[in-house]
Parts: sequence; C-alpha cells; structure tokens
Amino acid sequence: MADERFAIIERRYLSVTGIPCFVDGAGSILLDDAWHHDLVQHLAYLPRFVLAAPCRSAPPERCHLLPLADDLRGKLEVVPLPAPASRFSALATLPITAARLWRAVGRAEIVHTGVAGWPYPMGWLAIPMARLRRKKIVVVVESAPWRGAARGKLTVRQRLEAAIYERLARRGCAAADLSFYTQAVYRAQLHHRGRGPAFVAPATWINAEDILDDAQAGAAWDAKMKQPVRFLFAGRLVAEKGVKTLLAAAQILTAAGAQGSLHLIGDGPLRAMVAAAVGDGCFSIDHFAPIDGGKPFLDFLQGYHVAVVPSLTDEQPRIVFDAAARAVVVLASDTDGIRPHIENGTTGFLVPPGDPEALAQAMMKVIRMAKMMEVDGAGGGLRTMAAEALRRVRGKTHRAMHAERSRLLARHLLA
Repeated sequence: MADERFAIIERRYLSVTGIPCFVDGAGSILLDDAWHHDLVQHLAYLPRFVLAAPCRSAPPERCHLLPLADDLRGKLEVVPLPAPASRFSALATLPITAARLWRAVGRAEIVHTGVAGWPYPMGWLAIPMARLRRKKIVVVVESAPWRGAARGKLTVRQRLEAAIYERLARRGCAAADLSFYTQAVYRAQLHHRGRGPAFVAPATWINAEDILDDAQAGAAWDAKMKQPVRFLFAGRLVAEKGVKTLLAAAQILTAAGAQGSLHLIGDGPLRAMVAAAVGDGCFSIDHFAPIDGGKPFLDFLQGYHVAVVPSLTDEQPRIVFDAAARAVVVLASDTDGIRPHIENGTTGFLVPPGDPEALAQAMMKVIRMAKMMEVDGAGGGLRTMAAEALRRVRGKTHRAMHAERSRLLARHLLA
C-alpha cells in the first residue's frame, strides 16, 4: 500500500492558478468538482494556504460546483483576481492582476504555480515576481496543451503561439526550486538546466474507496460476459480528444458488420458530428450528456468492457486511472502521456494516434476476445487484463499523490 501520511508544511504557501473560484450572494466559495477534490487535499498539509485565482459570480446552474465546507473555508485565504472573458479583457485587467499578485507574492514564503492556462498562464507573472522577491518556487506541469500530435495542422499564428508557450514554459520550469511533472517526457524536455530537483508524479484523481476489490470486480465481469462488447468514450467532444478518429473507426466497424456498441459521453464543438453518427445496427453508436464526476461516473463506467481514449495530444487523461480502478480495460493512443500507464496486451491496448484503421482493428480484436469470453465462459482475455490493471492501480490514489508531494516539499524546501 502507498504511504498516505502527510508532512505538514507550516509556511505561508501561495498557489497561483487560472482555475476560477465562484462566489454566491452569501459570500460562499464554490469550486468545480475536480478542483474542489484537489483543494481539499492541499488543505490537509498546508495550514497556511493562500489561493490567488480569478473570482466569478456563481451561475444559476451549479451542477458541477461544490461549496467549500465551513471548516475548510476557515483554512483558506483567497486573493481574488480579475476573471477576464477574453484575451483583450485579460490585457485590460493586467495591471490589477499584477498588483494583487505582487502583494500576495510578497507575503508568501512558497509560491506554487504552473506554465499552462488561458487566457495566459499565471506562471508568466508569478514566477518572475517570486524570483525578484526571493521566494521559493514550486512549478507543477500537468499538461502542455500547446503541444500535440495535431501540430502539423496548426496555422502560422498557432505555431507562433505554441513556440512562445514552449519557450516561456522552459524558462519557468528552469527557475523552480522544486518541480512536479505528470510524465517523464515533460521533465526531460521542460526541465532542461532546472535549478531545483524535479519529480514525475502522475495525476491520479481516484480515492481508495473508488477502487473495486476483487470480488466486486469479478461480479461486474460476470454480468458483462453476458452482454455484447460495450465501448465508452468520455471527454470533451473536440478534435484533440480524437473524436473524429473514433467516429471514423466506428464507421469501419459498422461497414464490417461488427457486433457491439460505442457510447460517447460529453459535450463540445463536435457534438453535431457525434449526433449525426448516432444510429442502431449490429454496431450501434449513441451519445449521452456529461455525467457528474466521482461515484456517479465511476458506477456508470463500470458497466463497460472497454474505455476508448483516442487522444491526439500528449496529455494524461484521468480516465486511464478511473477505468483501472473499476476493472475496465483501456484502449488508448500510444502517446507520451498514456504509454507509461498501459502495458500493451497486458493491462490494455495501445494504437498509433490519429489512425482510424488501427483503432478499428484494435476494437475488432476486443470484440473477438469478448465473443470468445462469452463462448468459453472462462472470462479470460479481457477479464484477465482488467484484473491486472486493477491490481496495478491499487495505492495510486489522489491522497497518496499529495502525501508524496508533501514529503518532497518538506525535504527540499524546508531545510
């Protein structure tokens, strides 16, 4: 089992992020469910935590927003930053943002930020301010959205923007006293000549109670063995997620008369394309609205044989760990962000990104394996892979990730 004991950091710790906070009429703080889940762990080992973030008025629809509990709210100090709606408004409010950050950095002992974000990464301001004011700097790199396999299709403006982001990301990472990267490639390429130590810490969001035990996993597969194979895609309906590749692969399976179903959950600019592909047949396609994160989504995911992650970028999608926790096989793109977490043919399947033919062939292989599983009744193949993925994910909880981070903070920044 992973060590989930925290090292308490008794320093004034400033986290600078572009992820917004929401404030309702009563002054209560509301956060996106994923950000709320993460912030709770921060507050467990950072008793003097300060959050500098854009603040917005809470919208009427709050289905994905969670209020911060009263006992935690007392532990959190918020530095409200302007919440621009565009890059033009971000430029107009830049003096206010810079002034508030300058004061917040001056009062902090440790400054934590990143190198990605919209309308611009907050690290572009926070890192040089922290250097000027001689504060300890922690940089966390979870994604690099300016990169990706789709780069060859970018416009000249997008290429220029990506080059600027890459250069400033390297400079920001090099200035850090301590860095965390979700994948080894980020550390190798962005931490060149970094002044402080750097560690690879995959971003896992599962809780210990989210991970099935062997009996629960066995019961789930007993039920699935009686059903045609079911594939699930869960994510934003955008090109970067490989939605077009997946739909093209589904057309190949439909033409081949394959038996099974593909369900897509999510919303985004490609929703109309997905809706047009919906249809019944031997291989059916259907679309569902997004499901609340946490247990509702995990329970839904558990009913599928395979989670399909056809990403075109080098991001590390959280569903890779979610699926393993629910004994669901993952069929994913062979990218830098996914490759370290799936052993091809043992815990899942890897295919070249952006290749509909290869994806369709892998899905057809899964269908044949599921058919054999139904015929022989032994549950080999897919079930064995799912069990191995489940075994390997044990201990890789969100709390364990933060506990390890807390110990590294104590070891390297409190001396």
